Order: sequence, then C-alpha cells, then structure tokens
Amino acid sequence: MMNRNIIVAYDENRAIGKENHLLWGQREMQEDMKRFRTLTRKATVIMGRKTLVSIGAALPGRRNIVLSTDHSLVFPGVEVVNSLDEAYATTSQDNSVFVIGGSSIYEQAINNVDRIFATEVAASIDGADSFFPILDKEWKAVESEDYKSDENNIYPYRFVTYERD
Repeated sequence: MMNRNIIVAYDENRAIGKENHLLWGQREMQEDMKRFRTLTRKATVIMGRKTLVSIGAALPGRRNIVLSTDHSLVFPGVEVVNSLDEAYATTSQDNSVFVIGGSSIYEQAINNVDRIFATEVAASIDGADSFFPILDKEWKAVESEDYKSDENNIYPYRFVTYERD
C-alpha cells in the first residue's frame, strides 16, 4: 500500500522559500538535507514546476514527477503530469510518495497525505515569499527531536513527524 507524505522545511513563520530558492543553503542546514535524502531515497517525489527549476535536474535515485500544464517542459528523468490527482494515479503502485513542494503543491496535497515530515527551523527569515499551510487540529506530532545549531547547521531546528489524528 502506498504511503503519501509531505516533506518540508520551514522557519518560525512557516516560510519555505524566497525568490524560488530555499531559505538557506544546502551546506547551512546539512542535517535537514541529509534527512531529505534518506527519507526520499528510492521513493517517488512529486513537485511543482518552480521547484524542479530551482533544483535544476531530476533528483537521483528517485522517481521524479512534476505538476505542470506546460507539456513542453523537458528534463531528463522527469515525468510531467497535469494535476496532483494524475500524479497520484500514476504512483498507485509505488510504495512511498513524497510531495516536496512548492507552496501551492503543498496546499493541494495536505488533505491527501498520511504523514508530514517537517524540519522546523528556529529562525525568522526576512523576505520570504513562499509559505507552508497552517496545519489544522487533526494533525498531531507523533515524533519530535530538537537539535542545537552547530558547525553544519546555522540555526537550531526540530525534526517533527505529524500524522492525522
């Protein structure tokens, strides 16, 4: 049976991006990037066109699906579909699916996933223009681990797993 998940990192204001980029560099929050790679490896990832463009290529070791109405969009190793429903239909035989952004894709997916793997960063990033939806009361934290900033992570952060109540 397929697991539908969201994986996301956001700041104290639920900000996830600024000018179509992450709020921090890959080397600034290394444990978040490591967790992302570990959880999504050998899984299917679903993303919006802007997220794909910001990444620049298909993520290796994963099935990559992009939501876009522009079927002239061509990236090696990427499947293009019109809607989240179409993406889910094409992944019905996949064991694990992760929605990886951006904000409009998260908004569409939040009511159709089983779990949210969040990195909650203890910082407020100026100029953010993309945000993760507020979770309603049916979402409960089932796991949570706090970490301090260090030489590999410029902000304190918390890994939280949410499930529907």
